[in-house]
Amino acid sequence: MIKIMLTLLLALISSSVWAEPGTGSVEIESGKMVFSHKSSQAEFNRNVVLKRDEFELRCDKLIAYYKNNKLDHAEAFGHIRIKQGEITGSSNKAVLNQVEGKLTLIGNAIMQQQGSRVQGETITHYINQEKTIVQPKAGGRTRMVIESGPATGGVK
Repeated sequence: MIKIMLTLLLALISSSVWAEPGTGSVEIESGKMVFSHKSSQAEFNRNVVLKRDEFELRCDKLIAYYKNNKLDHAEAFGHIRIKQGEITGSSNKAVLNQVEGKLTLIGNAIMQQQGSRVQGETITHYINQEKTIVQPKAGGRTRMVIESGPATGGVK
């Protein structure tokens, strides 16, 4: 059961999404963009889509922060939807940290694949450490549902 959960969570973001800076490009599209050269950040609004290889993040607003003309990290807000292959997820906010190799889904965070589902207030995935932390709301609980095949054997 734990192996299935880890496979689900580790498959969320392939190493290509967190490749070393300069080895792949990130494409961001939106209805509006404002770039601030002085603060090295870009703000994207209205139907934002961030893509890198097979990974896709959709949201209402995204702020991308740059260092040395490379993406350092990004914060996404409103109606977050992520997809990579058969893995999907959603939350109210997401933070992509290129330096730490970390994706954090915040607020009603859900990740699912082929009927299996992990749910909590916050889901943090450390790609380099192959580690995922699911945290509940204060005083709450996390939840995991694992799809299992039809029962075999048993009493007839």
